[in-house]
Amino acid sequence: MLSDKHGRMGSMLWLLVGIWASMGMAQMEFAEQEEQQGPDFHMDLVSTALEPRSSACRLNLYLEIVNDDLQFVKTGQDFLASFETTVIIYDKDDEQVEGTIWKEKIDAANYDATNKRNYYHMTNRSFLLDPGKYKLTVIVQDLESKKSSEQKREFEVPAYAETPLSMSDLILISEIEFDANNVRSIRPQVSDARKGIVDSTLVYFELYQLDSTATARTDYELYAVNAKKKIKRSFSYPVAGWRNPVFFSLHADSLPHDLYRLKITTTVNGRKVVKEKAFYIRWSALPTTASDLNSAIEQARYIATKDEWKLLKKAKGETRLPAFLSFWRRHDPTPGTEANESMDAYYSRVEYANRYFSVMQRQGWQTDMGIIYIILGPPDDVERNSYPRYSKPYEIWSYYRYSREFLFFDFTGFGDYRLETPMSIYEFQRLLTN
Repeated sequence: MLSDKHGRMGSMLWLLVGIWASMGMAQMEFAEQEEQQGPDFHMDLVSTALEPRSSACRLNLYLEIVNDDLQFVKTGQDFLASFETTVIIYDKDDEQVEGTIWKEKIDAANYDATNKRNYYHMTNRSFLLDPGKYKLTVIVQDLESKKSSEQKREFEVPAYAETPLSMSDLILISEIEFDANNVRSIRPQVSDARKGIVDSTLVYFELYQLDSTATARTDYELYAVNAKKKIKRSFSYPVAGWRNPVFFSLHADSLPHDLYRLKITTTVNGRKVVKEKAFYIRWSALPTTASDLNSAIEQARYIATKDEWKLLKKAKGETRLPAFLSFWRRHDPTPGTEANESMDAYYSRVEYANRYFSVMQRQGWQTDMGIIYIILGPPDDVERNSYPRYSKPYEIWSYYRYSREFLFFDFTGFGDYRLETPMSIYEFQRLLTN
């Protein structure tokens, strides 16, 4: 394994970004893997009931496509991008039961709106399904670059008509509008590990009950997974008729950056129904690839100097975020602008390592291959033998620009490639300055 010794990197962060940016065409499969990545998109699934006696349910699919990952073309004064979305739904026997394809265009008024990762285009579709377990595949293709991305998810549609009290899935929303009779529209907020909510938010659900009039009580628990912080609240309200829209405020802008689990228990006339949802709250100051502040700080250890690492580790509680931001401000190549190229490039490498080098119980950034990739970037050449006759499976990474080769062996046979000759983090960092 690699050791945890730390050397002096000083101002090498920007040099590191420059080296990564200049690699361009030569990094074989690593560059190809990155190049093949299509538009990034975020997804949420919400099932709702149709009618009191209907066995069918409505599945609502919400997608947010990142503008920065689409290729915009200047048309007159505006910028135009187009994409195609394919949705396929399979039942538990892998038989297709639903699906659709549609195309959309995005018209951006200025260049700034085309290249920010916090600018999204929302799109959605609904499907009628019977209760049961399903599998979903979503593919989004940029029609200009022809690159596509795919996500898969398994989900279950409840049998709403079979119980006198039930709830729809929970959804986070930023806006809600009413007409004379009921809710007219909502604007969802999609949250996953790469895109958390950043503003005050509403939690919305529909309560279905067969009593003509009654009083409902909703108890909710909000649990911050990493901070181990729990919030409990409850409120009561009258319900009348079968479908009852319910919503309450979730003050996300006052809560720490973390993964949260929300549990809602609603009681009507002694009957109870429970729903849960996991989501992220993300501070906009953190890199978009960091799932939480603790992880972002731990992952900075490969590039921080020994003194900087001591300061980061010493920070506790409310001082951790300011210490983290101060560290990256010192290494921002373009202070005064919104972007921090050093931080973005570094955590993009962390995300890549997690995607391709994770093994067993270790994330990719913690593996030998991941550490070398994060510090040195992709190799110029790779020699791989997965079935050698007289040794364990191995890979040789060649870095011509550093005149170095690294030999990895898979000693367990489970894809956990370890560096044959362990090196300290300091030795890898020093290669950047030689």
